[in-house]
Amino acid sequence: MTEVRWYRQDKAEVARRLAAGEHPDLAATSALGPLDELIALHEELGAFAAITGVDTDRERAGIDDTLLLRTAATLPFVGNLGLRGQATVLLREPVLLLRLGWAPVQIREGDNGRYRHPDGRQAESLPCHPDTLRDALARIGEAAWLRAQQRGVQALFQRGLIRGKVYAIDGTGLDAAQRVVALVCVSGQRPLVVAWRYLEGSASEKGKEAAVSRALIEQALAAGGDTCIGLLLADALYADGPLLAWLKYAKGIDALVRLPADRLLYGDLQGLVRAGLVPWTEHTYRRTIQGHKERRTVALAAGGDLTSWDSFREAATTYGAPTATLWACLIRDVTPQLQPVEDASALVSTRVWDDPSHAFQAFRPRWVIEDDTFRELKEGWGLERYPWSERGTIVRARVTLTLLAFNTAQVYRTTAGGHLADKGIRRLRLLHRPELGVAPAVIYLQEMYGVFALEELLTILGMPPKESLLPHPRPKSAHSGVPP
Repeated sequence: MTEVRWYRQDKAEVARRLAAGEHPDLAATSALGPLDELIALHEELGAFAAITGVDTDRERAGIDDTLLLRTAATLPFVGNLGLRGQATVLLREPVLLLRLGWAPVQIREGDNGRYRHPDGRQAESLPCHPDTLRDALARIGEAAWLRAQQRGVQALFQRGLIRGKVYAIDGTGLDAAQRVVALVCVSGQRPLVVAWRYLEGSASEKGKEAAVSRALIEQALAAGGDTCIGLLLADALYADGPLLAWLKYAKGIDALVRLPADRLLYGDLQGLVRAGLVPWTEHTYRRTIQGHKERRTVALAAGGDLTSWDSFREAATTYGAPTATLWACLIRDVTPQLQPVEDASALVSTRVWDDPSHAFQAFRPRWVIEDDTFRELKEGWGLERYPWSERGTIVRARVTLTLLAFNTAQVYRTTAGGHLADKGIRRLRLLHRPELGVAPAVIYLQEMYGVFALEELLTILGMPPKESLLPHPRPKSAHSGVPP
């Protein structure tokens, strides 16, 4: 086992020894880039705290699991790569590793003495081998990841970063036997995932997601308060009759759900239209597809006091609403091409909408969960293509760490996120002094370290620049009681 040595801050002594010709142990820059800012914001938003102390099944001594988890939690920010590729990039950035908590000797020599190569530790395994990170993730169970998820999202609610009361629920497949079902706040500046489940095996099969919906909603209400959700957008797959009744009459939450054509309620609505009992009204709106804006017109026909969803009415009765009814509307394309009435789509809601165009517009943010959440997670974050492993325990870890990172990146892209990132950077920097400039050097030497401006470092080494761009410190005021 390599002995870990900690360095104390002693700038004056480091400068003296450099001037005397001693060679430093390690030199790094503390310049900041986007990855530094994301890591700083991740820390500021409590994501690292959320995964600290999760229960693991460690059976032997080795690198501290908290350190490994902080490192693994950073990997999704590195790029759209597999775990080995992301680890290779990250583990070659000593300044980032220092901020994550690695000691300089660990970065230089490795830590746990575990060599997978017959010739001993190789360069790719400094400070640890990528498989060491994978092994750490495999030691964590489902319940521990759920607690980490809850703590991470709770911190966003506490900071007021999850805004608006419109949420959408949907699922996406990672492969034939793995799915992710997520509840997303779609009414803020950027979508934020407030609860999710990784499902595998028979639990991931289509048609079973509605059983997960209630747990996700309860989790969100526990984190954001009983009134944080006002409207839920979903497909009927994720919102069956009993769930709609529970939302409306137990939680005071309205739902707006896409109604399949094979439902009795859909047939009743078509019958009302054919009989001329509900009129068609046209609505024109603008939508953007792949950056191109276009105008589109739809015809809407709505009806209320609908009762042909038996499971909804039966469940509503148990909540004291025996006369519960539903509102629904048909949606038929007019432009760019007229759609046959029998092919019209439909929405059903526990709320009575005074104008069907308002319901139509209210449902449109549901596409945010597909276009700006799942698609971005798959294409931009590599969640589907690079699951980090075929083992479900590690895929679950990958999902949790990636969604926590996704939320941080979403906050980063908001105005509030920029201010929080700046605040986090100030906390993460080894030393924050304006006189050091934008890229100070960190010099480690004989159990000590010091942070130097580049011009200052050149001066110590006997090669001072002819001109200086560093600001001169202001003299003390004569009224401060301190001599200038």
